[in-house]
Amino acid sequence: MTVQELINAAQQLSLTDQIRLASQLMQLVVQKIQPASSSEIPAAPADDPLVGLFSGSPELASQSQEALRQEVNSNSGFTWKES
Repeated sequence: MTVQELINAAQQLSLTDQIRLASQLMQLVVQKIQPASSSEIPAAPADDPLVGLFSGSPELASQSQEALRQEVNSNSGFTWKES
């Protein structure tokens, strides 16, 4: 069976079965590419550095200066210079 035949057969499945098939395929791919040692994978989502990348405030771009003003204090090591 060719890849195109498999794709055509998958398109004939119901949406639920297509989702189930996609999930099973992704699990197989993860098993194949997963390193022999799972110690490289963060134990918790909070340990993953990419999680922090997206966990900031949605207003960060428009209110960055206000956020910095709130974070800067006498113990922070930063100073605020008004422009």
